[in-house]
Amino acid sequence: MGFIERFSRSISSRLIAIGIALGALSWLVESFIHSHFFYDQHLDFMSNILFPDIHELWMRLIIVVLFISFAFYAQRIVKALRAAEMTVTQINMELTQIFDTSADGMRVIDKNFNILRANSTFLELAGVSRTGIQGRKCYEVFKGESCQTKDCPMVRIQRGEGRVEYDGIKICQNGRQIPCIITATPFRDSEGKLVGIVEDFKDISERKSTEQALRRSHEQLRNVISHIEMVREEERRGMAREIHDELGQALTCLKMDVHWLTGHLSNEDENIYEKLHIVNQQIDATVHTVQRISSELRPRLLDDLGLSAAIEWQAGRLRDRLGITIEIISEPENINLSEACSITIFRIFQEALTNIARHAEATRVEIVLNQNEGQVTLTVSDNGKGISRGAMSNANSLGLLGMHERACLLDGLLEIQSEPGQGTTVLLNIPYQKCRR
Repeated sequence: MGFIERFSRSISSRLIAIGIALGALSWLVESFIHSHFFYDQHLDFMSNILFPDIHELWMRLIIVVLFISFAFYAQRIVKALRAAEMTVTQINMELTQIFDTSADGMRVIDKNFNILRANSTFLELAGVSRTGIQGRKCYEVFKGESCQTKDCPMVRIQRGEGRVEYDGIKICQNGRQIPCIITATPFRDSEGKLVGIVEDFKDISERKSTEQALRRSHEQLRNVISHIEMVREEERRGMAREIHDELGQALTCLKMDVHWLTGHLSNEDENIYEKLHIVNQQIDATVHTVQRISSELRPRLLDDLGLSAAIEWQAGRLRDRLGITIEIISEPENINLSEACSITIFRIFQEALTNIARHAEATRVEIVLNQNEGQVTLTVSDNGKGISRGAMSNANSLGLLGMHERACLLDGLLEIQSEPGQGTTVLLNIPYQKCRR
């Protein structure tokens, strides 16, 4: 119980009585003075008390009313003080309860780095008892990498920062390292002067474990995807070879047989001759189809002449198909990369050209392939109608997602820059060490 509350309870009920008593006492004193010291008045003491003159009666009544009024006023002040103290007490209790029952570890530190107070969560987190923090510095209990450095929250707040928040590793009493989100806010007195700081510690060990597990899962998934892509490319290469060699050879033999039959026909077999001519044309068309399918599965140029030649061949097909202007720059002219890197860049390039053919409505395309000691860069720019941000972030844009995923398999970065009506630029960067043979 506070001093004001004890004081108010002891005298608040008596203030009115005290005011009346003081008024009566002043009446008696005035009567005594006038009966014994003012000789021009011939009234005795009792007469002065009971029958004062009009002027004296008026003065005494004023004094009595002032005493009683002061008593009422003092009573109101005491009640207001009592209510204010009860409010302050209630607020302090609420703040103390919030501080002590917070799910985060919290401690209060003064400007000299002394621990003033800590809640139960902090004590449990740091592995210390309440007596174990008395008289100790903050950097001695639950210390971290920023302690006693210029990055210390106290130092930063003393430099003028209003609030400090960062991730860090804190070491508890038994040496265990705990990842935390630390938030430090200024602690000021009633005049606004800095007293210290309040530190909040949020244990994110579980979140870090989940992030690590998720990161491992992503890594495993990417390894699986990478393996699947390599197996798929091997299957494509094998199928392309078999289609080109086996089916191509069969068609060639068939064409030779048709040519032999045509040469052994007599002039009287004109209908058969025309039929064989049509069959020969169909064989030629089928040969071209086989070559196209084989090239789409796996361009022989990619294996025989390298990435630059394969890109030039693929770009030439788009130029012949759409009749647009395509400029190709390769630095150096012949880029020698690993098989995995070459096929990844080529497939991303193929998807970029497919998007141009389907959506861009472009009239000009510029392709730049560059290799240096640091990275391999592919840039494909067009002057088409562009892509909206919504389309780029759409989960159904499987082509764009596939390009990003292929780039990630080699720790690369794929960036798409586009604005509606201003064309699109696809920029691929892959570390050179991932492409070295």
